[in-house]
Amino acid sequence: MEEITELLWQAAESRQACRLSLEGEPLPRIIYPYGIAQTSRHHVVLVCWQAGGLTKAGGTEGYRNLQLDKIAEVELMDRHFEKRTDFNPKDSQYKDWVFHI
Repeated sequence: MEEITELLWQAAESRQACRLSLEGEPLPRIIYPYGIAQTSRHHVVLVCWQAGGLTKAGGTEGYRNLQLDKIAEVELMDRHFEKRTDFNPKDSQYKDWVFHI
């Protein structure tokens, strides 16, 4: 998990998109990492914008909180992103941040 956390931090710092696979999912997701936080329910999650790939949200883009311990693989892509203006690290669902952009 330490290696995955390091890759996600690097990607967030350089605003680099990632191809990410979760355990048990047949297809990867394309995400823009915004940070890693502990939620108010004590889960450690990757906070990200999902731009493509497998989703249970009807195929739409949007913010996702993905459990860090369920991430099987992360690959940095050559694609970059801009930080969205509606990203709110002070949202009450996030208790403590490991890092965020």
